[in-house]
Amino acid sequence: MMSISDWISIICAGVALIVTVIIAVLQIRQSNRMERFEKRQDKRDEQRYQESVKAQAVSFISKYYKDRGLIPLCAIAAMYNDLFYYNREMYREFCCCTKEVQNRILEYCDLDLRVSEYNIYEKCLATIESVLNKHFPDDKSVFYEGGKYFARSLEYYADKPVPHQEFEYQNHITDVLVDAFNSNDKSVMPIQQLSMEYNFGSCKEIEACQLVTVIAEFVAIYGNKNKNIDKSYGSPGGYDGEVIETMEDLFLLALFEIYTNCVL
Repeated sequence: MMSISDWISIICAGVALIVTVIIAVLQIRQSNRMERFEKRQDKRDEQRYQESVKAQAVSFISKYYKDRGLIPLCAIAAMYNDLFYYNREMYREFCCCTKEVQNRILEYCDLDLRVSEYNIYEKCLATIESVLNKHFPDDKSVFYEGGKYFARSLEYYADKPVPHQEFEYQNHITDVLVDAFNSNDKSVMPIQQLSMEYNFGSCKEIEACQLVTVIAEFVAIYGNKNKNIDKSYGSPGGYDGEVIETMEDLFLLALFEIYTNCVL
């Protein structure tokens, strides 16, 4: 027969068990409430963040609406070097945005282009050289020493006006390149022809930079024609009156054509 002390021990143990269960239930309920609260808080934080991203993207597009056709070049500027001090404020401001804001800007402009990689110059240079070597293996190269005249369009002459803006200049270069690509003749040497016609070896350096950069632009276009015909990457300089006016614009335009026509 159990003594009074035994009954007291059993009762105390039972009470302790009940209290433990009650505390555990309360803790579970509190934990569930905290989890639901945190989820609501995370959802609100995410909503506020997305609203902030949208607001920044819309603000950028509104601020530069007049030059919105150059927004693809903003993406190229960021992927070339987002720390570079670009002459055009539009490029600098885009580079200061987060990657998500940058891509939201591109999305709102109905562009398929996205900021997805960085330091794209070497890849673009190697790609354009590959196109030329494939089509014109015996031709002269103007992209030697890391494409120095191409790079100097931005590095040395970013804020300088494009020297030759006359229609005939670009039109002749494109005619020579189109004829060469359409001939399917690997013995032709359009780059050597253009180098001689425009005195590549003795002209002013900024003119040499322009020639190399324009060649890069149109080799990319005609060397991989219709590669991404189903994509919308934009048409900088031919959209709604925006102007390719400086060597910086011209460099980014050429890099844009290489990247969208030959890399992507």
